[in-house]
Amino acid sequence: MARSTEDIVGSLKEIIDKNGPSYLAEEPYRVYKRLIKDGTADRKTAAALLHFLVNDLLADVRCGDVELLSGTIRKECSLNKRMSDRLAIILFSLYSGDNQKEWKTKDREGLKSFLREEFACKWNGFAVWDAGNGTVDCHYEAAIILMPTEAIASDKELASQLKKNPFMAKEAIYDLFAKRLKEYLDREFEEYCTEDDYYQPVVEDYGSNLEYDLAEWCKENGFEFVSFEGDGGDDGYEPKYPRRW
Repeated sequence: MARSTEDIVGSLKEIIDKNGPSYLAEEPYRVYKRLIKDGTADRKTAAALLHFLVNDLLADVRCGDVELLSGTIRKECSLNKRMSDRLAIILFSLYSGDNQKEWKTKDREGLKSFLREEFACKWNGFAVWDAGNGTVDCHYEAAIILMPTEAIASDKELASQLKKNPFMAKEAIYDLFAKRLKEYLDREFEEYCTEDDYYQPVVEDYGSNLEYDLAEWCKENGFEFVSFEGDGGDDGYEPKYPRRW
C-alpha cells in the first residue's frame, strides 16, 4: 500500500533534523530501513529512494525543475515515469525553500546553545586502596559547575562530530564532555587513592586535589572552572584474611 507523499517527506525531514543534512547520502541503507520499519513508505518507493541515493543524485534536486529531475531519475535509476515523478515530488518537497531555511538556522545551533549555558555535572568517584592484607573502599561525590568557552569549537572530537552532523543537539554535546570529564576524574581519583601502598588515603581531603584536577581538565578541554561542592569518605578497613580464633 502506497503511503502519502506528506508522510514520506515528514519522515525524511525527521531523519535529517536528527542526523544532519548529509545523512541521506552517507547512510542510504539506514534511511531505507527506517522508512520500512516505521511503515512510512511502501517497499517500492523506499527501494526507489535507496536506488536514487546510492546513485548519488541529490545534487540534481537543485535543478529546480520537477520534470527535469524525474527524467534524470528515469535515466540513472531505470525507473518508470510514475515512480520517477513520485520521487521527484518527494525530493522537491523535502528540499523546499522553507526546509532549507530552517536547516540553515539549525546549523550549529546546538553548539551555540551549549556555549550559552553553564555545564553542571555530578560525579561519583569510587576506588579501592589495597594494602595487600586488606582493602578500603573509597568514595567521593561532587556537584561540579563549569562554563564552556569558544575554545571547545576547536576540540577534535567535537569538530569531527559537528562536521558529520552540524545539527548536533546541545544534549549530545553535553554527553560528550560529561563522559570525558567523568572518565578523567575516575582516573585521577583512582591514582589518588592507590598511589601509596602503605598509607591509607584520606579521602575527605580529596577536595583540594579535585579543584586542581578540574582546573587542569578545563585548560585542556576549553572550559572555565566555576565551582564544585563535594564530600568523600571510606567504608573502613576490611582485612582479607580474617583472624581465626
